[in-house]
Amino acid sequence: MVNGLFTSGAGMMLTMRKQEITSNNMANAQTTGFKISRLATHATVESRRDSDDYMRQREEQRADEVSTDWQSGPMVSTGNSLDVALRGDGFLAIGTPKGERYLRSASMKLTADGTLVDPTGSPVLDQSGSSIQVKGLHNTVTSDGRVVSDGEEVGRLRIVDFPKPYSLRQEGAGRFAPFAASAADPVPTAVEASANTSVEAGFVEGPNVNVVAEMVRMISQFRNYEADSKVMRAVESTIERAVNQVGRV
Repeated sequence: MVNGLFTSGAGMMLTMRKQEITSNNMANAQTTGFKISRLATHATVESRRDSDDYMRQREEQRADEVSTDWQSGPMVSTGNSLDVALRGDGFLAIGTPKGERYLRSASMKLTADGTLVDPTGSPVLDQSGSSIQVKGLHNTVTSDGRVVSDGEEVGRLRIVDFPKPYSLRQEGAGRFAPFAASAADPVPTAVEASANTSVEAGFVEGPNVNVVAEMVRMISQFRNYEADSKVMRAVESTIERAVNQVGRV
């Protein structure tokens, strides 16, 4: 009976974690370049004989890892010549106080001194890792990433990729940062993106979130949580009767 309490309680905690991830997916349904996350779980069943030679079983489900769905989001036309999205594998590089971070898409703008930045104000980097300075009035970005101002090339976007499967975590605002998948693995290093990757100017990449599917998933998770809760209450009631009533017979 106590094992039933443990199993149902573990299931409730696991469902709460899934709900957190699903809620975050829905909250970013309008975030440019966002990728949905999924929680992978690990289930084990432990069987052993106790001192009275009875077979005992213990079931456990636990969170394994949070994975990212790298399927591309829809291309959304904006008509803004400094809005860019990547078609194909790869990321745009930006400079931050924590080092380089990477975007799938960006609504770029100019600062007062002509620096090309992303919506958060972080400089968009060129192929040498420097910021791009734009002085002209008519600015465009070509399909190969060249930034052209009044007909003159002033820089070229740093477009990179990483070994697959990607070891990148989302940091918010559509940003990704590389990380070591395990203590034995190095942090992946950015390399030049494939020549097949192109820049779509006047577009942004929408999130790959299907809001209806996420709502269905959330309802299903709520029902799983409710079912585990009922199991827990039933086991508690059984234990209570065993303690307070059976002992009197």
